[in-house]
Amino acid sequence: MSDDKDRFLLDRRYASALADVDDATLATLASALEDELRDAFARLVGLPEGAFDDAASLGALVREGYTRRKVAHDTGILLAEPCTQYSIEKLGEASEDPTLEQLNGLLPEITEKFGIVAVQLMVIQYSRSLKGFRELVASDERFAPRGEPVGGVLLTKDEAEQAAKREARKARKAAKKK
Repeated sequence: MSDDKDRFLLDRRYASALADVDDATLATLASALEDELRDAFARLVGLPEGAFDDAASLGALVREGYTRRKVAHDTGILLAEPCTQYSIEKLGEASEDPTLEQLNGLLPEITEKFGIVAVQLMVIQYSRSLKGFRELVASDERFAPRGEPVGGVLLTKDEAEQAAKREARKARKAAKKK
């Protein structure tokens, strides 16, 4: 699969996942970022100076910023970064391609420490590239993609209407030739 298609699919998954997150949780995740990541995150979503000082409005500012700038993918990655780094440390060498069993063993700890939303965002990041994460998405409904399928709603065509369109097209072509 091409990198562009992967990026598109992940962007759709992040947008869907972030749409389900309330503003208070967005504020909590953003506030948990370390200073260096916090600065990068603020630039990414276009937060005004002092946005982190007012937790009551931070979540709404984050949502407005990633939506306006169309950066759900990068927003999801950065908000999950503390959880991701902790998980990499805990998994050690297995972090390169953890098994489903290793991930299931880690889930209770990271869910308690970072919350289910951070874990979901981390899982999205690796769900296209690592087998253990793909298996986790397939086996645990907490991580299954939500919302409309990537291809959108299946288009159904009325055959009678399509036949009428074809006939009209033929008639226009025939009239043009005369």
